[in-house]
Amino acid sequence: MKTNRTIAGWLLLLALATLNPQRSTAFAQSAFVTFSVDMATNIADGSFIPGSDSIEAHGTFNGWGALTLVQKGSSTVFTNTAHDTADANGGQLQYKFVIDGSNWENPATGQNRCALLPATNGASLVLPTTFFNDAGAPVTSSVTFQVDVTEQIALGNFIPGTSYVEARGWFNNWAGGVNELTNTPNVLRTNQYGYASTNVWVGTFSVAGSPGGADDFKYVIQNQNGEVWDSPSPVNQDGNGNRFFANVSQTLPIVYFSDQSAQISFNVDMSAVVKTYTNFNPASVTLNGDFNGWGGGVPMTNNPAPNTNIYTAVIISGMGSSINYQFRYNELDTGNIVYDRFYGVNGGDQNRSFLAPNVTSTNLPAVLFNDATVSDYLMKPVPVFFSVDMNGAVGTDGWAFDPGTDEVYINGQFVTWYPWGNGNDYYFYDPVAGYQMIQQGASTIYTNTIIVPAGTLVAFEYKYGMAPYAQYYAQSGYYFGPLDDEAPLGQNHYRVVRSTAIRPYPMPVDKFGYQYAEPFFNTHSTGGGHLNVGKPVSGRVPVTWLGRPGAHLQVRTNLASGTWQELVATDGTNWTSGYSSTNGFVSQTNWPAVGTAFFRLVKP
Repeated sequence: MKTNRTIAGWLLLLALATLNPQRSTAFAQSAFVTFSVDMATNIADGSFIPGSDSIEAHGTFNGWGALTLVQKGSSTVFTNTAHDTADANGGQLQYKFVIDGSNWENPATGQNRCALLPATNGASLVLPTTFFNDAGAPVTSSVTFQVDVTEQIALGNFIPGTSYVEARGWFNNWAGGVNELTNTPNVLRTNQYGYASTNVWVGTFSVAGSPGGADDFKYVIQNQNGEVWDSPSPVNQDGNGNRFFANVSQTLPIVYFSDQSAQISFNVDMSAVVKTYTNFNPASVTLNGDFNGWGGGVPMTNNPAPNTNIYTAVIISGMGSSINYQFRYNELDTGNIVYDRFYGVNGGDQNRSFLAPNVTSTNLPAVLFNDATVSDYLMKPVPVFFSVDMNGAVGTDGWAFDPGTDEVYINGQFVTWYPWGNGNDYYFYDPVAGYQMIQQGASTIYTNTIIVPAGTLVAFEYKYGMAPYAQYYAQSGYYFGPLDDEAPLGQNHYRVVRSTAIRPYPMPVDKFGYQYAEPFFNTHSTGGGHLNVGKPVSGRVPVTWLGRPGAHLQVRTNLASGTWQELVATDGTNWTSGYSSTNGFVSQTNWPAVGTAFFRLVKP
């Protein structure tokens, strides 16, 4: 028999006791369990005399006390039913049969008999009839073994195409290379998020032994480095640390290899979105990731206390596995999806990631959607003047812009990225009305003033796209829509509305095909403010910086001590003094100062 090999392995199993992915272990204890044992062998050898001797069931269900079994008619089978209120629903029951309260049986495995109780409170379980000491005439049963290696693939312990898994146990003398399982693609393992995998390995083998007798086994992975032994969680192991079953023809339930999975709680703080964006649908927040194939999303619910703007979702994943994920929500009026990004407030376009630790439960701290605070969003609609130079513009498909027949459009986060055309499908209406850039006279400059809605990040991405032959198709009643042809997918302009007091706020002139990212001051990019302090002139200190809503200057006369004076008027929601640059509006001031003055840019 195989046992757990290390103390560390045993401690891991104890930690796993709080979670079994196949069964609930909630302690609402109540199950009706029927025990039965065939005493034919003992009657034949005179070790048990019906009417004189008693046969009892002892186990965890009654604190290892005695449940007397009664003879079933004139047969050699003795049975009785107990109301188990001691073991957990979905948990494990251990028991043995005892003659006359002192002659304890020793099943084939040398351990207590084990069974898993129903998960439903008050359900019934009829245990298979076995022989005392598993001393019945041998029979052969057909047993199907099933194991899911999804998590082992994630952990690198199982390499599809080269690794395989087998069942080893008392029934085959723990021999390797005898009972190999095979991958069965038509066995789909669908988790609670509707994501199906085909990583289940199945094998049906003949098991010989006493009818209903105790048997044990483990799954073993064979990979390029040797063997990896299954380490079942405590609820699924007998006293030797092995899995167990009774010798009857049956299909064992699908289990994860080593029952290895973890419960992970993800939390996102939607406070800034709630306060700034009236188009936010609070019932639409979801968690998406590679754990569900980036599918429909796991619904997130807002915790009623202490912060109703924190949304939570729980998934089951493999210990040690790398999880890529993001949060999403829908707009109320359009249903458009708004995507969270890692440091999205600073133009980040990456998914979040997390390495699941080797523990059964993890509660991740809440992160802000897009890592943005309230001041990172526009608090009210702001008109923004965009302009692009189409001189020599050539699309990624090689199309050279022709002002006589072509049009150009703007697309971006401020419209939740409407669908681009694909050059083939046509429409009988213009799906992007209002976002066409208008040629200025006979020049190559195209402009438009867009009302950027409240709730948009003050720093956002956008892109231009050509609509070839748009004017020709407009005459025929067809419309193909602008193409995503300014730059490769994901390569966008990134600019900042630096002053909401300037209306409209003028973005610098863009050059089609030259994607530019402005520096942006925030807690993760303190150099993005480009703060520059010059020499005093006539009692005034010239100061320039790349402003933004939510950030302002502070000043004090001693760098090491004293109180910083808040210059709140310099916040990008108020300040209009400055000049235009490649990086947008540059704020400037000549601050009166006598003696020494130190300045800094802060974002509370």
